[in-house]
Amino acid sequence: MFVACIGTFDGVHTGHRKIMEETVKLAAKLKVNSVAISMIYPWQYYFPNFPGLIYPVSQRIELILNMGIDNVITVDMAEIKDIEPEDYVKSLLSQGLKGLVVGEDFVFGKHAHGNVEMLLKMAVENGFELRVIPKQTYQSRRVSSSWIRETIAQGDVKMASKLLQKPYHIYGRVYRDQGLGSKLGFPTANISRGEDKLVHPRSGVYIVRSTIEGQTVIGLLNVGFRPSINPSEEIKYEVYYLDFEKKLYNKIIGMDLLEYLRPELKFDTLNELISAIKRDEKIARTWIVKFKSKPGNQEIENC
Repeated sequence: MFVACIGTFDGVHTGHRKIMEETVKLAAKLKVNSVAISMIYPWQYYFPNFPGLIYPVSQRIELILNMGIDNVITVDMAEIKDIEPEDYVKSLLSQGLKGLVVGEDFVFGKHAHGNVEMLLKMAVENGFELRVIPKQTYQSRRVSSSWIRETIAQGDVKMASKLLQKPYHIYGRVYRDQGLGSKLGFPTANISRGEDKLVHPRSGVYIVRSTIEGQTVIGLLNVGFRPSINPSEEIKYEVYYLDFEKKLYNKIIGMDLLEYLRPELKFDTLNELISAIKRDEKIARTWIVKFKSKPGNQEIENC
């Protein structure tokens, strides 16, 4: 027996959170488990211009479980796109569905013919409880994963964090590259984000926060193609942590993207590049002082 919510839930943004909170409440009322049925990829994923997922599926599952959901079931959209919507609901009922929570604009099934109106009718006919959550808005605009992808691609990580209700976070494994940062006096960790097709933040320099071996550290993340030295044909993620010298090779590290500083620039000389990095570091240190002075932000230490 279970109560379910259904969606892609990429990002687990403020709208998704409302749906999941109601799912947990309804499951507690009915004394059954809560389940999130997450489509692995949205429809747009299969089209050429899709910018990428906000988070890898594994990270999405972790975020959903952190909302208090008992279990997450991932479903490939290709497996259900041709199922009649009534048949899909009946299959869930046969598995023990007692309640369903969806957003007011939820559609599903073959040709997206299933909708809230159909679910309301089926709930009465089949005796399950249905909760329909109104769309969540911010600044008069509907909160959506598509909007969040736009803000990330534009470098507006502050807006993305507001819509996600938590800092926009990326993570990956540190790999050994050319060691150019160390040669310039700014040792960097090169991050591989894995195989998933993920949205790339706008190329440029960001202030980031990581927790490494229990220590909160601030860094400068460069996202881009390294146009000044040995340009790359693919996007690189390189982070320089302030006042942190431990070896990170092959470790998995995560970063909250807190502030966009500037676009990625091409410098004609190494001295110009070094001067720019020093300016970025000075700005970051000033930012840390201001950030720590705000109530509730004293968790940044040793920076």
